[in-house]
Amino acid sequence: MNNLNDILLAMDFGTSNSLVGMVSREQQKITLPIDPFAKDNSILRSLVYFSDENTSFYGAEAIKEYIQNDFEGRLFRSFKSHLPNPNYLGTLIGKNRRLPLEELVGIFILQMKKRVETNLQTQVDSVVLGRPARYSMNPIEDELAVFRMRKAAEFAGFKNIHFVPEPLAAAFNYRKSLTKERIVLIGDFGGGTSDFTIIRIGPFNFKKSDVLAIEGCPLAGDALDSLFMSQHFNNYFGANVQYQIPMSSNLLRMPPVILDRLNKPAHIVHLKESATFEFLREIKKVAVSQKDKDTVERLLCLVEDNQIFSFFEEIEKTKRTLSSEGSAEFKYSYPGIEIKENVSRKNFEMWAEDFKDKVFSAMDRALVDAQLHPEAIDLICLTGGTAFVPIINDEFAKRFGKEKLNTTSHFHSVQSGLVEAASLILQGVDIAM
Repeated sequence: MNNLNDILLAMDFGTSNSLVGMVSREQQKITLPIDPFAKDNSILRSLVYFSDENTSFYGAEAIKEYIQNDFEGRLFRSFKSHLPNPNYLGTLIGKNRRLPLEELVGIFILQMKKRVETNLQTQVDSVVLGRPARYSMNPIEDELAVFRMRKAAEFAGFKNIHFVPEPLAAAFNYRKSLTKERIVLIGDFGGGTSDFTIIRIGPFNFKKSDVLAIEGCPLAGDALDSLFMSQHFNNYFGANVQYQIPMSSNLLRMPPVILDRLNKPAHIVHLKESATFEFLREIKKVAVSQKDKDTVERLLCLVEDNQIFSFFEEIEKTKRTLSSEGSAEFKYSYPGIEIKENVSRKNFEMWAEDFKDKVFSAMDRALVDAQLHPEAIDLICLTGGTAFVPIINDEFAKRFGKEKLNTTSHFHSVQSGLVEAASLILQGVDIAM
């Protein structure tokens, strides 16, 4: 089989979950199983766990091995979000293995590629990769992220790499179900980005001119999880600690770089790196009160006992509950990190006001680019778990009318659309944006 001409993978590498499909020259289109340990074997959670410098596990198996090894080693989640950050070069595994970011992403993509090739019993060197509308609002950082993704795909062994904006892929997926022309606004809310496409869809061949606008912002589900930590829980972990260096009269607070890592699911794991962890130990020693010492000790416990992943999983669970309930109980009972709090939806929505403004500013830019008023939109198609958060869903209903909303948490929307994009590419259709 000539891989370049006859088969093309469609890979949705997501902040939270990843999926792969394929299309052949004969236009056979399938979604491929990539995680035998998952409830849905087509979904591989975007997790990499290193039990030591040379042994790694992925997806559901990563969680299983992490627990069985008593939370020792390094578990990485949401590492896609590091791509636009020029200051994040990589990390250290164990004492000796330096792992550049492109290689961390690359080994995850390579793992998906290997599993697909085993399933298909052939090697594949061509891929359609989804990409957010914007990895970053800074165009230079956005270009850096695309460059790094290309390097990661090349590390995985791909020679022919096509990028397709994820909101356009979601539009290709919805395009299959419409039988008459509509102006559709697609909102794709993943773990790391919120993306929008405005597109003319109908029972006709795709033209690039049908795409009226593509926009987005680098905020989504993970950013909402971060709000729980930054607005409510980080005071349990030394966010307000005061400390005093010996021989100095100055009172100091937790450095912003530490707080930034503490508050973010993708960054907090790096508090375990030796220099940072030792710095936290020193802060505990010179904290001005016993209460401050206790909060830093709780942070040290969270990091050293590898409770970070479990803690943010509980935050995620609380967030989901607040999508349907007015309040939710957050309860974490690990020894040394006993926290029990009732969180109200009202407070959560107050924390998320700036988040909502930035997300809908991106949508407004899409409308401006498309030169359309809201009433010109015939249908709103929302996908991803964050689409169910009331402040998001309610704002769409307020702006466009509830009757236009079609909301689904279907994880396969982008991946299915990438398969459609791959099919068009194999047919020689130019879809580059």
